[in-house]
Amino acid sequence: MSSAPIPWKHVRNVLVVFAPLWMGATVLFAFVGVCFALFSSDIYSARLPLVVRNEATSSLERLGRFSSQTELKSAQETILEMTQNPEVVAAALRQIGPSSGKDDPTWPSPEVVDRIAKDAVNLLAPQGSEFGSTEVVYLQVKSTQQQRAVDFCKAMFDNLTLHLRNIRRVRADSVISELTQARDLAQQNLDAAAARMHVYEVKFAADLGELRNLNDAIAGDGTNRRTLEETVRELQVAELDLEKLYALRNLLVVGSENPDHLLASGSDLLSLQPSLLRLKDGLIDAQIRSSELAANRTPNHPILQNAQSTEHEIRSRMQEEARLAVKAMEPTLKQETERVSRLKARKEQLTSRLEALASARTDYANVDAEVKHRTTLLETAQQALAEAQASRTAALSTNLVAELGPPQVSDKPIGPGGTLVTLGSASAGLLFGLGAVFLIAPGPSESRKGRRWSDYLQRGGRRHSDQVGSVDVAAVAPTAIAVERRAPR
Repeated sequence: MSSAPIPWKHVRNVLVVFAPLWMGATVLFAFVGVCFALFSSDIYSARLPLVVRNEATSSLERLGRFSSQTELKSAQETILEMTQNPEVVAAALRQIGPSSGKDDPTWPSPEVVDRIAKDAVNLLAPQGSEFGSTEVVYLQVKSTQQQRAVDFCKAMFDNLTLHLRNIRRVRADSVISELTQARDLAQQNLDAAAARMHVYEVKFAADLGELRNLNDAIAGDGTNRRTLEETVRELQVAELDLEKLYALRNLLVVGSENPDHLLASGSDLLSLQPSLLRLKDGLIDAQIRSSELAANRTPNHPILQNAQSTEHEIRSRMQEEARLAVKAMEPTLKQETERVSRLKARKEQLTSRLEALASARTDYANVDAEVKHRTTLLETAQQALAEAQASRTAALSTNLVAELGPPQVSDKPIGPGGTLVTLGSASAGLLFGLGAVFLIAPGPSESRKGRRWSDYLQRGGRRHSDQVGSVDVAAVAPTAIAVERRAPR
């Protein structure tokens, strides 16, 4: 079952009875609002649009643009931290000076710096978006005067860019120090590998090209291998010529005793002795001539005897010529023998050199690969060091944060005005007073039993007459007890 509605007459009576309470609360709160409005200062806001870019030396292809949204967001959050950094805020406050215009050596105090860094300085993304969505951000500051807000905004931008350059310089110095150590270590490793390679190069100085060709997969035969092949071919030819000379010598030795052996030999061996070859042909012709004459003439025939005499003369000449040819061939045989010996020695020398190169090829290949790897590492370290040095040089002269225009200051103070504060305070006091009234006032169905509104504020809501009566009873109570104790006598 629902309760009966509260009659408006009862509400009016309650408001009338408790008017001092809710009106006093309204006046009190309004007075507090007026005091706050009178003694509080107006706050003006100034905003400076900024654009953030990346370092151009980090990526020549992108030319200052960030490679990802995460990287842009990280950069903007770093700028936010530097914006609210106490050192940046303190430097900006020292630049504009105190608001009173007087010289104060203790300005700004740490408390002022912390308060302004927390409440009056901020870095905002445009249109309430979050960092990383665009490269444009806004530097917002607050101050009690419009011109001071503009000056404070400019000072914050100057000191912010200065400290950002300092951060880049410190970071670049740290990177340069690390890269310098990496470069020096790479140089030491390269020097050690080059020293080991130098040992091989000194050891195989004459065959250095051949040793390098062994490591080159696309290289052809080296000089030593080609020389060895040519030497082997020359040795084969020389040995064949020497064998021919020895065969001719043996033939001449036998032919000096019996010319018939010369007749049975081929023309290849006697081609080196033209005179013997002609005598051989002449002896053959003489023998044919004698045979023809002996066929139709008697042995004592003068023509046959002359032919036989010519044949014997040619035989004698061939024997004599063979003995002379044997003596004449001794220097040639000696020369050819020495030639064969030289070619064999050269062959053995080239073979041993190639074997030595083959045995050292693996170690030299490892050292050569290490030198190439160390050289690549050194080039990479030098390139990174050059980029870090360029970044440090740029950090001393360029800014990664640029202003897009002058600071924009608000025409009116931000926040509620004095009238609005007073009205709001009075409204709060009225609500507080009404709430207190309806909290302590009795309902329409309750009987007041002779109680006034002031009785509800004292002694737990007891009537005034009851409060006085309770005091009198308490005062006379000991006497009554004493009388009762004397009654039995």
